[in-house]
Amino acid sequence: MKAGWAWTAVAVFMVWTGTAKADVIRVRADDWCPYNCSEQKKGYGIEVAEEVFAAAGHRVQYQLAPWSRSLEDCLRGEIDAVIGAAPVDSPDLVFGAEPIGQWDSTFVIRKGQSWRYDGVASLERIKLAAIIGYIYMDPVGGYIEANKKNRARVDPVGGTQPLEQSLKMVAAGRIDAAVESRAVLEYKLRQMGLTGKLDYAGATQSGPIYIAFSPKHPKAREYADLLDQGVARLRASGRLRQILDRYGVRDWK
Repeated sequence: MKAGWAWTAVAVFMVWTGTAKADVIRVRADDWCPYNCSEQKKGYGIEVAEEVFAAAGHRVQYQLAPWSRSLEDCLRGEIDAVIGAAPVDSPDLVFGAEPIGQWDSTFVIRKGQSWRYDGVASLERIKLAAIIGYIYMDPVGGYIEANKKNRARVDPVGGTQPLEQSLKMVAAGRIDAAVESRAVLEYKLRQMGLTGKLDYAGATQSGPIYIAFSPKHPKAREYADLLDQGVARLRASGRLRQILDRYGVRDWK
C-alpha cells in the first residue's frame, strides 16, 4: 500500500510540475473485457495505461471502435494505439517488451453438447463464430482463414461488441461454438449471466497481448518504452495487483 501511494505521489508531482510535454494518446479497440471494456468501466489494461502515462504527464483518450477499423486507423496514423494486439496482427505496429495479458483460443458451447476441441479436424464438425478483423492464433487462425467463405463452418460476426453477439448466438443454438481468450470469456459469461448455460470445450496454447502503437507516430517507441517501465513499476509496487483484483484477473507473470 505504501509503495502504491508513493507511485501515485510521483505521478501527481510529475504532472503538476510539467516535467514532460503533455500528449493525448488515442487508444481504440472493440469491447474486450477485462482487458478493455466500456468507456465507463474501462478495463484493467486501460487503467494501467492511464496510470503509466499520467506519470509521464500524458493523457489516454480511450474509445470503442470495431477492431478491424481500429487496426487500420492505427497503421495509417489516424489513432495512436490499439489495445489487445499481438505481433501477428501486424508486424508494422510498434510493440514494447511488456505484455498486458495472455491470449489463447478457448472454445465455448451450449451446456450439454458433447463436442470438444481436439485439433483442427474437430472444427469441421461444427459451425464456429469468428469475429471480423480478428487474427486468431494458429492452428485455429489458419482454419478460419481457409473457411472464411464457407458459412456452414465459419460465421463472421462484427460490430463493437462481437463477442457478446457470438455468445448469444451460441446460447440460442444459432451456431455451435465461439472462440475467445479464457480471461475474456470468464468475465463476459459472468457479466451476461451465461456461466451456467455455456461450457468450455478445450483450448489452444496461449501467447502474450500488448498495447501497440502506430508506426506513423514519431513517439511510438518512446510510448512503448514508457509503458514497459510503468508496468514494471506498477507490478513491483503492488499497484498492478490492486487493479487486476478489481476485474478478477491474475497477473500473467
